[in-house]
Order: sequence, then C-alpha cells, then structure tokens
Amino acid sequence: MKRKTEQQIMSAQRPEEIFTMDLEIIEEEKQEYLERFKPAEYRTIQNFMVTRKVKLFYDEAIAKINDGWNEYKLCIYSKSGEKYNIHFTNHSPFKLGEMYLTNDYIIYEVDEKYEKYYKNFIEKTEHYSKPNKHTWELVQYMVPNVTKYFESSEGKFYIFIKKPCEMYSLREILEYFEGSLKPEYVASIMTRLYYFVAYMSLVETTHNAITVDNLFFAPGRKLEDGEEYTVNDMRIVGVYGGWFFTTYLNEKLQGVPKEVYEIMPTECKNRGYSSFEVDELSIKQVAKALMSRREDVPQAFRDWINSKEVGKDPYEEFKNWEDARIKAFGKRKFVNMDISL
Repeated sequence: MKRKTEQQIMSAQRPEEIFTMDLEIIEEEKQEYLERFKPAEYRTIQNFMVTRKVKLFYDEAIAKINDGWNEYKLCIYSKSGEKYNIHFTNHSPFKLGEMYLTNDYIIYEVDEKYEKYYKNFIEKTEHYSKPNKHTWELVQYMVPNVTKYFESSEGKFYIFIKKPCEMYSLREILEYFEGSLKPEYVASIMTRLYYFVAYMSLVETTHNAITVDNLFFAPGRKLEDGEEYTVNDMRIVGVYGGWFFTTYLNEKLQGVPKEVYEIMPTECKNRGYSSFEVDELSIKQVAKALMSRREDVPQAFRDWINSKEVGKDPYEEFKNWEDARIKAFGKRKFVNMDISL
C-alpha cells in the first residue's frame, strides 16, 4: 500500500504516483489519505488542497482502471498453471535476465540457462540464521523476503521479493540525483552495508555481489516527538539482488558480477573462494560509484574509500569505519533525503 507524503502528493503528475492501480487496494489508500489530511484548525487550507488533489487523482485512477489500464504490464503463467498480471513501474536487464519493480515487489526473471543461479538464490534466502534477537531486528529488512518463486510455462524462473515499505532501487536514486549523491547520504548507506556484512560474517556467508544495481533504498524520515515509529519511517538499505552468487564460507564460487571480480583479492581469484574482504571492498566500490565527479567529499572519507586495506573481521572493519566517519562528518545525526520518484 502506498503512503505518500504531502510534498509527494502535491508534486505528483499522475494518479499512479500516489495510488496503487488496483481496485482492491486503492479505496484503502484513499481513505488513509483523507483521514491523515482531514481539516484541522491550524491547517485547514493546506489540508483542503491535499485532499482535493487526492480526490481528483482517485477519480482519474478509477477511470483508468475501468478503461483497462495496462501501462507496463507483464503477464506470467507458471508451469503449474497459475496466472500473474503484473503492473510494474520500472524494469532493467541484468546479466541473468530482467528485473521488474512494482509497488509491492521486486521481481527477478531469470533465463532458463541460469537455473543453477536461480536455485542458489532460493537456497541462500529460504531460511536465515538468526544469531540473536537484537541482530535480527536490525538486519531483517536488509535481506530479501522471498514470498514466491516458480518456473514459468516458457521455461523462465521468477523470484518475488516483498518490499517491507516503499523502496527504490539505488540505481533509480542515483539517476534521480543526476549521477552523484551527497557524501552524507553515501555515508549513511555505507554504515548499513557494513552492518549487513557483519551479520553475514556471523552466519559464515559471503554475498559476493554488493553493487549499486543489487541494492534498494528507503530514505526514511526523522520523527517528531511523540510520533509512533513504524517500518515506513525507517531508513533501510535492502541487499535484495545478487544472491545468485552468494556462498557459504569455504563454498566454491560459481561466479560474481564483473565489477566485483575487478576488486577481488588475487588470492580469491586464484583459489576460487570468496572472503569477507570481497564484500568489504565492494562497499567502497559502491561508495565511489555513488559519488563520482564530486569535489565536496571530506578528506577522511575520501581516504577511506580509496584505501584497499580492509579488515579480515567485518566487526573490526565496522568499528574502523565508524572512526573514519566521525573524522569526516562528526557526531552521528539523521540526514533527511527527500525523494519523489
């Protein structure tokens, strides 16, 4: 279910930007908007403008749906005979097939010849190890929640990953900011990626595909005093792609993305096995890609991402990163990131 902010509603150009184009969901979304922006003594005019636009877009959305709205439509038949009508907002090719983004799901379509990678994705994400309650609470939204997977009647393989809230691909974010993010934004993303790698080390697993195209992002927001905190308010970095190449410790690699292979230590390339250093170096590679052409990167931050030195223990690397982050930006604080895609 979509839950757009006032700013996003007022800047929207099409009803599908604020509504899910599904008769079973759109009514609930409309009521949520009207309830949230009902007239208040101190915001009568502002809320009237928001609710008026919500109602106009609702009427337009219903007309579109009744007229057979099929913008970006994908129809899939499973081998067992089930039919899936998918409305997607964006899609892009990747080495093994296609990725589709919908309001609620990230869908990977894997070509028939890559079945072993499809099976590896399912195996590595079907049952997560939970070292302790605190760690799992922090990492549960960073790993893919696979709710469906199947072979289609055409021989392709599909993986449906449920979004915990409204999220964007990091590639979309990068394009939205015209190819470069502020250093503060990137530092926030890196902190979460380092925690992810620390979790993976606890369960003796290496991801092997931490790249811009395999990451997803929810900017979150800073809550006012007294506001109830929900998953919709969290800043989340989702490592949802790339599990096709994930291995357990001491399990032989089946392959890695080109950009990961380029930064792999020579020993890993020669032996054919990954290490935690590969994921740690990949995080630095992502940071470089997100800040290309920027001249406002603090020197301590620049030194960190340019260094090829990483710790064998991801928890030690996390602590070292915290020291570098403090030198670059000072005391930790929430940096707002306003995005409306």
